[in-house]
Amino acid sequence: MTQYQWQLVAQPDSATVQQLSQTLEVPAFLGTLLWQRGIKSQSDYEAFVHPDISRLHDPFALHDMDKAVARILKAIKHNEKITIYGDYDVDGLTSSAIMLETLQSLGADPDVFIPDRFADGYGPNAEVYAYLQKTGTQLVITVDNGVAGASVIDTAQAAGMDVVVTDHHELPKQLPKAVAVVHPRHPDGHYPFGDLSGAGVAFKVATALLGEPPLESIDLAALGTIADLVSLTDENRVIAQLGLKMIQTQPRVGIAAILKEAGVAPETVNETTVGFVIGPRLNALGRMGDANPGVTLLTTFEEDVAADLAQQIGKLNQERQGLVSKIAAEALAMAQTPQNQAAKTLLLAKKGWHEGVVGIVASKVVEATGKPTLIMNIEDDGTTAKGSGRSIEAYHLFKALEPVKDKAVAFGGHHMAVGLTAKTEELPAIHAQMEAAAATMLKTVPKPTLAIAARLEIDDLTLAHYELIRQLAPFGQGNPEPTFSLRPQVIQNVKQIGKENNHLRFQVDNGINVIGFGFGEAAATLVDAQAVKLAVRLDQNTWQGNKSLQLMLKDYEVKQPQVIDWRMPSVDGSQFKSSHTYVFFDAKVKQQFERQFSFGGPTLTAEQVTTPLANAVLVDLPENRAQLRTVMQQIQLPVAVMFYGAPSHLVAIPTRVEFGAVLHFLKAHPGFDKHHIPAIAKAVHLTVHQVILAIQVFFELDFVTIDGAFISPVTAPAKKPLQTAKAYAAREEFLTLAQQLQTMPRVQLEAMLLTEHTDSEVGS
Repeated sequence: MTQYQWQLVAQPDSATVQQLSQTLEVPAFLGTLLWQRGIKSQSDYEAFVHPDISRLHDPFALHDMDKAVARILKAIKHNEKITIYGDYDVDGLTSSAIMLETLQSLGADPDVFIPDRFADGYGPNAEVYAYLQKTGTQLVITVDNGVAGASVIDTAQAAGMDVVVTDHHELPKQLPKAVAVVHPRHPDGHYPFGDLSGAGVAFKVATALLGEPPLESIDLAALGTIADLVSLTDENRVIAQLGLKMIQTQPRVGIAAILKEAGVAPETVNETTVGFVIGPRLNALGRMGDANPGVTLLTTFEEDVAADLAQQIGKLNQERQGLVSKIAAEALAMAQTPQNQAAKTLLLAKKGWHEGVVGIVASKVVEATGKPTLIMNIEDDGTTAKGSGRSIEAYHLFKALEPVKDKAVAFGGHHMAVGLTAKTEELPAIHAQMEAAAATMLKTVPKPTLAIAARLEIDDLTLAHYELIRQLAPFGQGNPEPTFSLRPQVIQNVKQIGKENNHLRFQVDNGINVIGFGFGEAAATLVDAQAVKLAVRLDQNTWQGNKSLQLMLKDYEVKQPQVIDWRMPSVDGSQFKSSHTYVFFDAKVKQQFERQFSFGGPTLTAEQVTTPLANAVLVDLPENRAQLRTVMQQIQLPVAVMFYGAPSHLVAIPTRVEFGAVLHFLKAHPGFDKHHIPAIAKAVHLTVHQVILAIQVFFELDFVTIDGAFISPVTAPAKKPLQTAKAYAAREEFLTLAQQLQTMPRVQLEAMLLTEHTDSEVGS
C-alpha cells in the first residue's frame, strides 16, 4: 500500500534533547531536528541558521582559477571579443547571467551564446565554435558546460581561439586542453567543497575577478543552485539562503516580473517556489525553443521588457504543461498494453512527441508505473528516434544500456537519466537489453526509503512548529525537509481535486487540511480504511491574509477492510464501471444485468469461480450459506459486496392461511396448467414466486401431483407440517441469509464473511 519503506531517523533521548535545547535556547521540537542534522553546538547552530558571506571558501582554491582570472582580465584589458557559452536550463541561464554581469561591471562587452537544445545540443558544438572563431571571438568562457568537450575545445585552442572552462558536471577521463579548467572536483585540485552548481562555479569566478563576492548576483547563484538539485550544504547553503532573502526583499526586475506573472508574492518565495514556479518557467524556454531570452530577462533593468518576456515565458510554460499532459496521457495508455504490462521496463516511441518534454514525460511514467522508462520521439521520416530515459534507484539506466550503445547514434547519461538517439529499427534490441538488465537488477526491488523525522501527535500540528521547521530551510539535497508520521483518529471530507481529479484533499482531527498531490486515486481507499497512518510535511496556507497550518501528504499506510461495502438499495449501472471481476450467484440476474449495463471488468457465475480470484465483487445474493462459503473460499481479500436482490425475489414466505388459499384454489381447479400460475397469484393476492413456493412445498409433501404441466390435488393426503418440506426450509434459510447480508453493519458482515474464508485472519 505504501510507496516507500518508512525508516524512523535516529532519535535522541530526552536528556540529550533537553540539554541541547537549553544550550541553543530553542524548543525541544527544533532541538530534535537539529540533533538529527549533527548540529550540537552554538557555533554549528549559528552557522546553519544565519548565513554569513564570510563562510564562503577562497575562490582561488579552485583548480586553475588563477589562470582563468588572468586570461579573462587580459581579454578585457585588450578589448578582445569574449563569448560566454552557456546552457539552456536554469543553471546554465543563471551562470551565463552572472558571468555577463560580472564582465560588464569590469568594462567588457561580451556576447552570450545559449545553444539550441535541438540544433546544437548540450555543451561545446564544433560547428558553433568554428562560427564563433570565424566571427572574431578570441576567448570563449564556458559556464555550466565544457568539461566533457575535449575534442571541440582542443581543436579550437589549436586554431587560436582560447577557451576557459567553468563547469561542475561529471569529469570524463579526457579533460580539455583549455587555458583553464575551473571545476570543484578537478582531479588535480583540492577545493574543500565539490558540489557547486554551474551557477555556483560562475559565482566563484566572479568573486575571484572582482576581489569580493558579487552580492548583487547571489540571487542568480541561488536560483541555479536550487534548481540544479545540488547539495544544499556548506557554501551552497549560504548562497541559497542569501539569494532567497534577496529575492524576498528586493527582487531584480526580471525575477519580480516572473513572480508577478505567476501570482506569487516575493516575500513568500522559498526553495519550493524556485522548484515549481521560477525554474519550470525558465526551463520552458530551452524545452520549447530558444532559451536566449532567459538571459535577457534575468539581466534587464527595464520593467516593460521584463514584463513582456515574463508574459511570453508564462505562455510558453502553459504550452509546455499542455504538451506534457497530452504526451504523458498517450504514453501511459501505451504502457497499459498487455505486452508493456508484462514488461519490467518501458520503451515508448511515437511520432509527433515534442523532444523538449520527453524527459519530463518519462519521469511521470516512472512515477505512475514504477518502471524504468525511455520516451522516444520518432522523426517524421520514421527512420530515427530521439528521447530521454528516467529510472528508479534499483536500476542503473546508463549501465543497463551501455552494452547496446553501439546501436545508438548518440548516448549519454547516468544512473537515473539518459539521453538516446537511435535508428528506429534498433529500438526492439535496445528494449530487449533493458529487459535483460532488469532480470538481474530488478530481481528484488526494495521500496525507496522515506526518512521519518519523528512521530507526531495531533497536538504537535501547529503553525509555531511549522515556523520552527522553516529555520532549517532551504531544503534540498543534503538537507531534506523533515517528514513526520501521524496516526489521525479521524479522516473526513475526502475529495479528489484538480482538473483531472489526480490530487487529494481531506481533513484530519481538529479539521486540519491535508493536501496530497498525485494521490487522487487514494480517495476511495482512505474513505474505506479502518485505520490510517500518514507521512506528512508541515506547510502553511495563506488565504485572504489568514494563515493556517496544512499538511502535505508524502505517503500513507492503511488498515484496509477485508470487506468493502458497496451495498445500495438500487442499481443504476455506475457500480459496474470499475475494473473488477463481477460474480453472480444467479445466472438469470447475470444475464439481465449484462443486457442492462456495461461492465468495466469480466462477469462470472459463482460456479465458474474455481480458482483463487482477486479484485472481486459479489453482486447478488447466494441461495444459501453453503453456496456463499464455496465462493468465499476462492476469493482473495479484500472483496467488495453488493448483495443485491430484486424486491420480487425477497417476498416473505406465505402464511399458513395463504398456503391454504393456494391449496383451496387447486382443489377447485383440478388438472390446473402450471403455465397459468399468475392467475392463481392474482386470485389469492400473492406473488408468482410465493405461489411457486407453495406448489413446490405441496408437491414435496404429497399434497398435489404434477403430471407434465398439470397440477392436481391429492385426495385425503396425510397431514404433514409445511416446515418439513425442503423447499420451505431452503426459502427460510435464503430469506434469513439475505436479511443478514443486506442489513448487517459492515464490521459484523466482515466477521461473518471471514468465517467462510478458509484463509481468513480477522485481525489482519
